[in-house]
Amino acid sequence: MKIAVCGSGTVLDKEIAKKASNIGKEIALKGHILLTGACHGYPNEAAKAAFRNKGKVIGYSPAKDIEEHKNTYNFPDNNFSEIVFTGKGIPDRNLDLIRNADAVIIIDGKVGTLNEFTIAFHLGKRIGVLENTGGISDMIKEIAEKIDKNGEKENIVYEEETKELVNFLFRKITL
Repeated sequence: MKIAVCGSGTVLDKEIAKKASNIGKEIALKGHILLTGACHGYPNEAAKAAFRNKGKVIGYSPAKDIEEHKNTYNFPDNNFSEIVFTGKGIPDRNLDLIRNADAVIIIDGKVGTLNEFTIAFHLGKRIGVLENTGGISDMIKEIAEKIDKNGEKENIVYEEETKELVNFLFRKITL
């Protein structure tokens, strides 16, 4: 299973960073593939932990090549098994990231994470929200309620415990 970890590109809270790391570790230990937008922040915390635990980590970069990835976007190039250079910029790379995921985990986040969420919601992906992390993640219940057309909100799981979040998403996908 491929799980995209989306969220704030800035680490503002050490406890949330630890939870993001735990999510990455859990994804790796379960043998799943972790996908990110190849950026900094909480997604990168998850990527680092997954990579440390011998997990496969694929980053979807907005850049056309490694030079643009590092120099224009100032994004990391370590802790990835592979980087897919979309050349589409931000936010267009988000569509490739989410389309290639079986499930999406949201941690904190701002407009880019909201974009990733709405794509996942529209595509009917399973979505896990790490609760009480701030930003968009604290608003998703209300947003999902307002934009639900065909029961898409039923694809969303809300959880504070990282291991439970990954396990619940896995169970939802394999049903």
